[in-house]
Amino acid sequence: MDGSTHRLFAASVSIATSTATGAPLWQAAASAVIGTASAAGWTSPDADQSWLHWVPGGHRGLTHWWGIPALLSVAVLVFVPPEAAWALWALILGWASHLLADFIFGERPPGIPMAPWWSYAGLGLNSGGGVEKWLRWGLPMFITWQALVLVTGGDYLFGWDPPAPSA
Repeated sequence: MDGSTHRLFAASVSIATSTATGAPLWQAAASAVIGTASAAGWTSPDADQSWLHWVPGGHRGLTHWWGIPALLSVAVLVFVPPEAAWALWALILGWASHLLADFIFGERPPGIPMAPWWSYAGLGLNSGGGVEKWLRWGLPMFITWQALVLVTGGDYLFGWDPPAPSA
């Protein structure tokens, strides 16, 4: 998957998570920026193509193993106070969204490693193909809609009138 699509995907996942958790707007915006930073480039799993070229498994090796964000999540839960953890969650979310996208897209090797740097699984859609190109153009519109839902709480958005609470 292209870096720009990784960033868009991370922004969408971050906004959805912020909306679901009721994060304040400033935190949702900051989380989206942090998540996009760890979804592509030298701070992402693709760092194995640059400064982390020495890690086992080469590209889509250890840095693409799902266990890294899982272990980091446990560490955050155990060691970081909840009120201070939001930025770390945003970093982990960006990294994990990269792995999810690589699970869906990418054919050499297909997907991501299920073990630290072997035993790959994934859908194997063509990275750079038609589906990804559609996402690259469709995600900005979807993210705009997500941002409107986040800001308005979904109230009266596009003619949607939330039901009144029952007595």
